[in-house]
Amino acid sequence: MIAGTRGSKLAVTQTKWVADRLADQLGEQLVRDVELKTIMTRGDKIHDVNLARLEGKGFFTKEIDEALLAGEIDFAVHSMKDIPTDLPDGIIIAAIPVRESPLDALVSQHAGLDALPPGSVVGTSSQRRACQIRRLRPDIEVKDLRGNLDTRVRKQKEGQYDAVIVAEAGLKRLGYSDYYPLDPRRFIPAAAQGGLAVTARIDDTDTLDMLAKLEDPETRACCEAERSFLICLEGGCQIPAGIYIDLNHETGEFTMTSFISSLDGKRHLEEVVGGKLDESLSVLKPEAEKLATSLLDKGGLEIIREIRGA
Repeated sequence: MIAGTRGSKLAVTQTKWVADRLADQLGEQLVRDVELKTIMTRGDKIHDVNLARLEGKGFFTKEIDEALLAGEIDFAVHSMKDIPTDLPDGIIIAAIPVRESPLDALVSQHAGLDALPPGSVVGTSSQRRACQIRRLRPDIEVKDLRGNLDTRVRKQKEGQYDAVIVAEAGLKRLGYSDYYPLDPRRFIPAAAQGGLAVTARIDDTDTLDMLAKLEDPETRACCEAERSFLICLEGGCQIPAGIYIDLNHETGEFTMTSFISSLDGKRHLEEVVGGKLDESLSVLKPEAEKLATSLLDKGGLEIIREIRGA
């Protein structure tokens, strides 16, 4: 079998992790049978342009999808937040394994966002992160930062930035420990951040049956609900929006924290809702969609129109 992946250290690590989980389920022989094929995507080729200014979708998935449909690979492993809300015909998310941390994290010698001195320079390529930084710390400077995770961390260590903000999931998967997680109720993560999507051809039943063993129903329920929130906002890299779902199994309750913002962070709409969980977690998706609708009604639609127009 051939697994498709981007060529970054993080992408390869994630794909190997999936292969290891499959081996746990199906036997060690599978590890030797899975071949990794690295594929360069459009997002990997363009390093000098902010993602929000690129047109189209699937910056990190399109070329891999094409290889999957052509039969050059049998399945692919993606970061869930990179998956477009509309998958190409013939491809489905065959499995969503257990989620790593959904939080953002600050890489810096300073112990958190509040500890950064005035005038500090923080690097990020995310509109969502940038507008939240500007809102919480208008006295610091946000500069664009591209490159894979190792490159971003290296640039911070070299002193090009006083801090960088990246996904904690990637830091944990690559073995980093010198960072500061950000409170998700204050610095709201991206939809489905920390999740992995294993995609396959819809007609490849043997591969689908195999990948189904990786499925984590709770992770799927949360990621799909968060993606539904983003779909309702018609959001992508261009729209600063985020959502965090916290499940409390002891009380049988959930909490959703969400926001949408103007690019400068000056108009920030935030809403928190909670409720009771049902056994199937099916309540999460409609609640996330209602949350998005509420934000749109409270001024989010105007913000989106202004961003699209710009």
